[in-house]
Amino acid sequence: MSDSDEVWDVIVIGAGNAAGCAAMAAKDAGAKDVVMLERAPEDEAGGNTRFTAGAMRVVYDGVEDIKKLVELSETEIETTDFGTYTQDQFFDDIFRVTQYRCDPEMAETLVTKSLETLVWMRSKGIQFVPIYGRQAFKIDGKFKFWGGLTVETRGGGPGLYDALQDSTQKNGIQTLFNTRAIELLYDGVKVGGVRVKSGGELRDMKAKCVVIAAGGFQANPEMRTRYLGPGWELAKVRGTRFNTGDAVNMELKIGAASYGNWSGGHAVGWDRNAPEFGDLAVGDQFQKHSYPSS
Repeated sequence: MSDSDEVWDVIVIGAGNAAGCAAMAAKDAGAKDVVMLERAPEDEAGGNTRFTAGAMRVVYDGVEDIKKLVELSETEIETTDFGTYTQDQFFDDIFRVTQYRCDPEMAETLVTKSLETLVWMRSKGIQFVPIYGRQAFKIDGKFKFWGGLTVETRGGGPGLYDALQDSTQKNGIQTLFNTRAIELLYDGVKVGGVRVKSGGELRDMKAKCVVIAAGGFQANPEMRTRYLGPGWELAKVRGTRFNTGDAVNMELKIGAASYGNWSGGHAVGWDRNAPEFGDLAVGDQFQKHSYPSS
């Protein structure tokens, strides 16, 4: 079939962690033809997943739950007190950080499904390791974790992105790089695909289902200023330069209601001489952690 005739089962806009997991979940649910659209070139693909430290906050009741996620050596088990991270602790952390400005149903899903979600990700080839290098201190001869963070993806964000690409490809899911979603194909009743720009040309890609997993607007100075306030147009972005709010705007264009608190975000002190957008070199630090020898 030509592009104009082909109808995908699922088009996923984005190619980071949310997008890759959505695409694989669609496959698990029976979708045959699944594709991910990535605005960036292949060497910059993956959105902010490529820039994340890779830590995963997950509910666990002890070392037996951690073993569902990580291959632990006898030495690691003997020299580590993994403790626990309960649902109540997870909820408390969400409420504290958001000042209770969170959707209760989404928060409940995030917390109660956290362990099974990571177990599912592991079954798809995503590897996890204990965060000894950043989240553990040795006390009385044993490593103890703090902050509710115990495991991270191997290789940090770059490692997570590479593993997702490997897994999606093995599942027959293609990623179209340098393919920017411009607008949703909307007939006034339902979304039937995506208009994309690729190779300097516009074309329509039809689909039975469209999943939007394309990040936020932190790389868009105008939108930062509009929603965060004056001065935010000057902020450095420790992340991808491709998250410019395209997905948000195409949803608003067809009448979607905005939701959540757009006036807040995660901000940290950063070098004023840093480049305008993120530095991939930060991902290298996650290859340098020391772990207990087996």
